[in-house]
Amino acid sequence: MNRILIVVGLLMWGGQINSQEIGELEIGIFGGASVSNIVSAQDLISSNLRLGVNGGISLDYYFSEPVSLEFEVFYNQNGRVIDPLASDDSRISRTLTLHYVTVAALPNYHFGQNFNWYFMAGPYISFLAGANQGTSQVKEEFKGNDIGLTGGLGYEFPISESENTSIFIEIVHQLGLSNIVRDNINEDIRNSRSSLNIGITFL
Repeated sequence: MNRILIVVGLLMWGGQINSQEIGELEIGIFGGASVSNIVSAQDLISSNLRLGVNGGISLDYYFSEPVSLEFEVFYNQNGRVIDPLASDDSRISRTLTLHYVTVAALPNYHFGQNFNWYFMAGPYISFLAGANQGTSQVKEEFKGNDIGLTGGLGYEFPISESENTSIFIEIVHQLGLSNIVRDNINEDIRNSRSSLNIGITFL
């Protein structure tokens, strides 16, 4: 009888260890506002930041209390506002909008007294869903995807006694590493975007 109890106890203890190693999976929904620009080392037309929106879903897998891996899928707007004083062509619309669906893989490091703060950084790939300059469709002028790096800082706080539901707020920056314009050999044109997001997560 004692041997049976010992075996059962070892199995239960082993199950607890495996559960802790597997960790938790957080599901999140988020949205926010962003500012973006299209930048290059040899930009011949001055431009200003473009206001936009973004929103999507996330899955955050915890390997341990401070370390997790987050996957995000979201819609985001990139682009720029051309300074009319910098262009002699009155036909150029002032606002360029690029519509992307983005997938990101972001290792997270959680820190602070209750691990409420987190820092994230990792790669992303964006797929161009559409592009317009004013009322003109200009998708054919841009490449179908954009690759770059994401970094951000956020804070998460529980809103339920069981701590299964939390609200988070974060600041995120994306820096494109690839040329986004087709048939462009004289200038390396890249995306740059920063956003302020708010969201909710569920365990």
